[in-house]
Amino acid sequence: MTLLRKHGVWLVVAMLVGVAGVLLVYQARSVKYTSTSQVDVEAHVVALTTPVTPNMGTEAQVATSGVVLSGTARALGMSPDRLGSALSASVSGTANILSISCTMPTPGVAQRCAAAAAATYTAFRNDVTASKTDRAHDPLQVTLVTVASLPTTPAGPGNKVLVPVGALVGLLLGLGGMVVREHFDVRVRDRADLERCLEAPVMAEIPRIRHRSVKPAFAFSRAPLSAAAESYRYLRAHLAPLIADTPGGGAVLLVAGARPREGRTSTAANLAAALAHAGDTVLLVDADLRNPALDRLFETGERPGLTDLLAGRASLEEVAVPTDVPGLRLVTAGTAPTGADSLDPARLNRAVARMRATANVIVIDSAPVLAVSDAVTLARASDLVLLVADVRRTGRQQAAAAAQQVRGAEPQIIIGVLNCVPRPFLSGQTRNTSAQPETLAPVSQAATILARSVPPRGQNGQGRTVSEAAQATRFRLPSATADPDDSQPEQESE
Repeated sequence: MTLLRKHGVWLVVAMLVGVAGVLLVYQARSVKYTSTSQVDVEAHVVALTTPVTPNMGTEAQVATSGVVLSGTARALGMSPDRLGSALSASVSGTANILSISCTMPTPGVAQRCAAAAAATYTAFRNDVTASKTDRAHDPLQVTLVTVASLPTTPAGPGNKVLVPVGALVGLLLGLGGMVVREHFDVRVRDRADLERCLEAPVMAEIPRIRHRSVKPAFAFSRAPLSAAAESYRYLRAHLAPLIADTPGGGAVLLVAGARPREGRTSTAANLAAALAHAGDTVLLVDADLRNPALDRLFETGERPGLTDLLAGRASLEEVAVPTDVPGLRLVTAGTAPTGADSLDPARLNRAVARMRATANVIVIDSAPVLAVSDAVTLARASDLVLLVADVRRTGRQQAAAAAQQVRGAEPQIIIGVLNCVPRPFLSGQTRNTSAQPETLAPVSQAATILARSVPPRGQNGQGRTVSEAAQATRFRLPSATADPDDSQPEQESE
């Protein structure tokens, strides 16, 4: 059923293509008409003799060969060779009824052909040229019972047969293509697929956002009633117990991914806005030093940023610029030259310590994990790592490799986020957001929250299972209820 749910549109299209293909083939073929005459072949009863039972198989062959074929061809004025492929004979059931059919390009010719063939066969078997005495001893007697009619429709199956056949052919081809595609498709396709690759829970599925409606990075702040914004509220509700009341300062959330163009920057920007909207003081940091993007998105221009802070050229107050989202400040990548060792661990830890002192949450946008080593360095300074995967681009092996690299840096815990999910195939989070999020359970249930998010089928965090990581986490569940805006029903802004 999962395959049918994912590829239902593909199957419908394949069925329509099958129907259209069969109809086109039917229309492309040459149109012909079939007319049929029927004769009754019976034994001729002669006194003092035993009747001869007709062999109908032999009579069908006689009606389409030899003298009968030549006589019919002469009557129609055509060659026996051409007529041979158009003339046929068959036995109707168990009775001694012989059906003689002729298929021709026009209805009139088909009717004349069938009538001529029946007349020639009848004359041959009744031996009309023989004397009365010879005819009296003829073992068979043929009688015309059905005159050849004028056909009104072309020969062959009609639409009532072709449409179901075409639909069946298209369905079989669609199912075959679906199985082949699923077998050779190495991309992460759904929540369960990503959980198996990461061996960690997937906390949110972000629907695909149309660029013409709103930029993906500003879905939460500029389209607050959209499905994407509701997904980020859902993610925020799941993360709230893990980032609240952090001892010693703010929690550091690293947003990473295996490869470029998976939605890391959009996820980081929207998550930071969602956290700030809930009342947290948030720092959004662009740590993708090789390909920074947040300065262009927020149109800050060239200004001091993270590299300047790490190099000691600017203070945190100088590099943190306010945004149009209350409570959210942005730290761009900076203007200082970047190199292979720009993220020195000692300097990075000092900078992160300053950020913890001024913000409740620090959301860091990093470079791709499998492209450069910066994400691994940042993971060592982070409390929680969000690994983003795009259903259109991220491969299963890439996601698993990224999780392995990040897990080696021993962050507090790893969480998955599935991006660009087709809206009809969401796993139910947008249907369930009106209910109280599961992570807002009583404090006594803190140990089981993450374990219920995904079956404990692998290692997570520092060599522990999901349940053990939840037991050991230094974050505590808040006793507050969900934000009022989390209970708003989803509405589309597109």
